[in-house]
Amino acid sequence: MAPDKTRFVRALRPFSLVVAIATCGLGVILALRDGAGNPGLAVLVIIAGVLLQAGVNLVNDHADRHSPQFDAGQRAAIRRNTRLGALAFVLAGIVGVYLVWLRGWPMLLLGLVGMAGALGYTGHPVNYKERGLGVSLVFLFMGVLLVGGAYFAVSGGYHAGVFWLSIPFSLFASLLLLSNELRDYEADLEQGLRTLTVRLGYARARRLFQGLIVLLALVTLGLGAMGLLAHAAIPLASLLLLRRPLRLLDKAPTERSRLPPATGQGFFAYGLCLLLTVWWGL
Repeated sequence: MAPDKTRFVRALRPFSLVVAIATCGLGVILALRDGAGNPGLAVLVIIAGVLLQAGVNLVNDHADRHSPQFDAGQRAAIRRNTRLGALAFVLAGIVGVYLVWLRGWPMLLLGLVGMAGALGYTGHPVNYKERGLGVSLVFLFMGVLLVGGAYFAVSGGYHAGVFWLSIPFSLFASLLLLSNELRDYEADLEQGLRTLTVRLGYARARRLFQGLIVLLALVTLGLGAMGLLAHAAIPLASLLLLRRPLRLLDKAPTERSRLPPATGQGFFAYGLCLLLTVWWGL
């Protein structure tokens, strides 16, 4: 029997929280390395990012709560998760109000765009997940926007180096979402959910997953060549951990349930290596 995805821990998707920690962490580390901001503000920004990611995860099933795949108990669990997700959004919003007071209208604009992206993932009438746009838009919302927003929140500024260094985490965020879609391919196909993987078909989506890993490796090498990432070979070597999710792509649907956590572990290892390399300039 497949795990009940309405259970709190499964709905929270702890493995995916590494996205917010890594992306916000990169932004604040770059800001601190550049001599801007303070550690207290940096921690606050990371907390807000994690709360936003947790909120997105917990409200993910709200739009599908009336689906026949859920029984009465599971629908009650979805309502509970949605309330907790809303609470996470409120807490992130409180932090956001302080950051707007600190940084002004650009921070407000970033916050509104980020919130719209979070609510539009599965929320109607937008629901860009079902429009096949999730993998591409998460690149922007959970990568470029979070890194740049975190840097701006802590430093009050921005520069091109922040953008270029956000690309690997943006690619990994897309890779992690794609791993979710590949795991759920058969179920989404049966329920008529038009995710990118359903639209492409499993074989093409599988090749996209492999292609994103190759692109991630090339971008890492490129950042090293540009002088933006000292000793790029260190995060590059951590990509060897992605051999496990690559092997899982060829497994039966029941075994493929381990694909997102395995991809998340790869993200954690790569993110840790990149953050340490950026911080210490190894």
